[in-house]
Amino acid sequence: MTLTGCRESINILENRNFNEGDWLLVNSDGNKRTLFVIEDEKVLRENASGIAVKFAENDHNTTCDGLLKLFKDGKLVVEQMYLDPSCITQSTEIKNAYRKAIDESIYPTDSGDFTRQWDSLKLTRKCYPTIYHSQPADKDIIWYYKYE
Repeated sequence: MTLTGCRESINILENRNFNEGDWLLVNSDGNKRTLFVIEDEKVLRENASGIAVKFAENDHNTTCDGLLKLFKDGKLVVEQMYLDPSCITQSTEIKNAYRKAIDESIYPTDSGDFTRQWDSLKLTRKCYPTIYHSQPADKDIIWYYKYE
């Protein structure tokens, strides 16, 4: 997993094999309180250069409002913060592929409960579960995205 900060700028879609695995791109804007996702691997594969995050020198001491996350098979691969939506350049295909979403969490009681909950969510249409390891509890929770 790669974590990047507001000071670094990367294209999180480049050099990924979207032919293998179950992928999800999440775009969360904390200032506007919006959440959008793309689960279509074909769109991600065909737009590997479809997202660019700009960062200016005077942005160094500013709090970032947004976050792009890329998941593969429910595990975080990379995330990239952005100052505000005007800092993101996106292809028309990426913009058109976004679906409104919500996110929620489940706190399984044990590994058996985790497996049951995970399997149930995987069978639910328009739902993408992810694994989030909470600290200091040192426990895996299920953080899932439901989208249109």
